[in-house]
Amino acid sequence: MDDLSAGSFLKNLAILEIRAMARRTKPLEFWPDDDYTACIAWLADLCHNMPDLSRRGGGSRGVLRLRRDQGRPFRHAWQAADSMGRHWIVDRLKREGLAWDPPA
Repeated sequence: MDDLSAGSFLKNLAILEIRAMARRTKPLEFWPDDDYTACIAWLADLCHNMPDLSRRGGGSRGVLRLRRDQGRPFRHAWQAADSMGRHWIVDRLKREGLAWDPPA
């Protein structure tokens, strides 16, 4: 799976997980406490800079970043993620049987 497809998939999955947390007032299973609002904010922050297929066209700042990171458009989001975020990224793709190699 390429970076743009992985980022698009993860952003959509994050929206589903955020909706679930907001409706049941319970954080993700690995979250260290019961603060689902903090978990929602963390997940939204994690996915904010991920590349996605919608950033391919037009003249947005996202396209400029993609051009700069042509080889690995996921590089910025991967480097900005904490260890829990990197685990979430890899785990969610693995759960769905999707193969993706993180940037170096």
